[in-house]
Amino acid sequence: MLCAWGCSRGVCGGSLPLRVRGDKKGVVAGRCRVLFLDESGFGLWLPLAYSWTAVGTVRGVPRGGGRVGRVNVIGHLDWSADGTHRIGFAVVSGSCQTEVVVRYLDRLAQEGARRGVQTVVYLDNASFHRSQAFRTCCERWLACGLRVRYLPCYSPHLNLMETVWRRVKGGLMPGRYDADVDSLRAAVVSGLKQLGGEELKI
Repeated sequence: MLCAWGCSRGVCGGSLPLRVRGDKKGVVAGRCRVLFLDESGFGLWLPLAYSWTAVGTVRGVPRGGGRVGRVNVIGHLDWSADGTHRIGFAVVSGSCQTEVVVRYLDRLAQEGARRGVQTVVYLDNASFHRSQAFRTCCERWLACGLRVRYLPCYSPHLNLMETVWRRVKGGLMPGRYDADVDSLRAAVVSGLKQLGGEELKI
């Protein structure tokens, strides 16, 4: 097979992005809320993209922490037509699994029911978003006016919450290295709150 070197471009697969646009029109009309939900992990050190080093040598940056040196966060972006998106998040003890996402969506469903507004939550196709335990909760959420919808596979650029994680990791955390998990947690929470994020208890 012959190959040519060239620039690749991202394309959207399936018809779901059209549904996203339709739901956003519902937000403008005041008929519903559109939320983008995602999870992210933060390590004690953030990789350095660039550093000065002598020509002909490779600089290694010490790393540590592993699984015990991580802070995991689940969060959502509440889309607004005027760009004043609201952000909510919760710091997770341990890894983000089905039960954590279920508790978070329970909180969002209860909030939507109190406000009397239909809520559409878009998320990716992670296995814990499609587990049997997760699917059994969908009817309960639907009764509260919350509907779960999935973004196309391998399309992180469609999940607006990914932009929030990038901003926090790319510039809003005060340092590239934290000595312990407590200081890391404080840095993550501070970065999210700089974007107007509200910490939720789940």
